[in-house]
Amino acid sequence: MKAFLISITAFIFLVSCSSKKNMAGANQEKPAIQEINYIPYYLEIYKVDSLMVIQKDEEAFQKLDSLFKIYPPINQEAYSEILNYVLLSEKLKKNIAAKPYVESLIKNWGVTVKELKKEDALIPILKNQFSETELASLEQQHTENIDWEYRKTLKEISTIDQHSRGRQEEPQVDEDNIRKLIHLIRTKGYPDIPTVGKIYRDQITLGMIYFHFARAEEYKEFRILLLENIKKGKAAPFEMKQFMLGKYNLVYQQNYFEQTTRDNVHSRGITTYYPKDTFNIRRRNIGLPSLEYETWKNNLVKQNNN
Repeated sequence: MKAFLISITAFIFLVSCSSKKNMAGANQEKPAIQEINYIPYYLEIYKVDSLMVIQKDEEAFQKLDSLFKIYPPINQEAYSEILNYVLLSEKLKKNIAAKPYVESLIKNWGVTVKELKKEDALIPILKNQFSETELASLEQQHTENIDWEYRKTLKEISTIDQHSRGRQEEPQVDEDNIRKLIHLIRTKGYPDIPTVGKIYRDQITLGMIYFHFARAEEYKEFRILLLENIKKGKAAPFEMKQFMLGKYNLVYQQNYFEQTTRDNVHSRGITTYYPKDTFNIRRRNIGLPSLEYETWKNNLVKQNNN
């Protein structure tokens, strides 16, 4: 918690200094608006996830509570931080205004009322603070806000991506798809849940599509665009990981984010001797958790599946 407070203080200090510097400009009438960078947000959410797994609920709540005072919260598929915040507040008897968070879950993040009603702790909130008409209206608003044409195009991109694997047209398909996505992201915004809904329900996986862009001429251009949207809280760090792994697997047959060694299967594989810190720095720069966290979480998932 102490480390978190220090990092938040440093962040506020940097924003403050930036604003003062801009205001001091000779010919500048208004200070420049400082955009929030969501990479520190992602890194803190992994800590929250760890705290919840080991049942340190009070610390997890306090971390989310502090984080949401700085960042407009998002509700990632794998971490459900807004939902967890409300559930923890009920469990720990914290006095928060839960209604706006529940509204956001339904309207912006596509969590259905049916899904929320599976959480016993939320039943009193849904019953006492919402009418059935209000809840239905929020679900309808989410549906109406989805850009269905954008989603349809993503489905087409995904389908042709999969059908072209191992065929002669594969490289050209990847070139066409990366150009389409660059245009779509620049004109319609990044395909996050508020924009296109939960696209996995249509079997659209952006990380899989991005993995195939390694040979594309626009690779560097797309990487810049993707990083911009990670910082905005639109793209997921995992999507950048998949995107960059495609390049390193194709060219070097090595994992850019983890320590790898040469083997007999990958004759071009490059043995690496970097310390773990090198890989963790690479991961942290795009908002990924540490190798230790990922190994711990993967082992936990395997244990639960056995």
